[in-house]
Amino acid sequence: MQKLHTIPIIILASMVMVSCSVMSHQVRSEADPPIPFQTLIRDADKYIGHTVILGGYILEIKNLESETILKVLQTPLRFGHDPDSKKRSQGRFMVYHKGFLDPEVYGKDQVITVAGRIIGTAMEKIGDEQIPFLKLENREIYLWSDYTNKPLYYYYPRPYPYYRTLSPYWYW
Repeated sequence: MQKLHTIPIIILASMVMVSCSVMSHQVRSEADPPIPFQTLIRDADKYIGHTVILGGYILEIKNLESETILKVLQTPLRFGHDPDSKKRSQGRFMVYHKGFLDPEVYGKDQVITVAGRIIGTAMEKIGDEQIPFLKLENREIYLWSDYTNKPLYYYYPRPYPYYRTLSPYWYW
């Protein structure tokens, strides 16, 4: 009898987990499970042709004749595939998109989630350092409009001066 109650809960939980992504079902089903970003950069040759879902903040956009290249500051993805804070970045990646992307829409500091095939790595000089970039061929891009990076936790007790309410019985 106990098992009959847990089956609907498991089905409902899995439906909620699957429906919270911004990527299409087809791309999610073809994508590899999350792999640490440093591993992807270090072993990029091993993962060439694999589809991954990454996110971050656009650093630069370059429109060429037949494609657009986005340089992105990678950040870990949270529950709904939304990128975390820039402070948690583990590196950078480039997205090669066939066609034109408007630089006014996909501008600096815009937040995106990208599904793409790994096509290798590239090195770029930033200051005095050579920085490795993971290279992706775009499959799907989701641009987060009006993105605010909210923490996933709730402060309790609430910080001063909000810990008191207007109720005379706030201590109950």
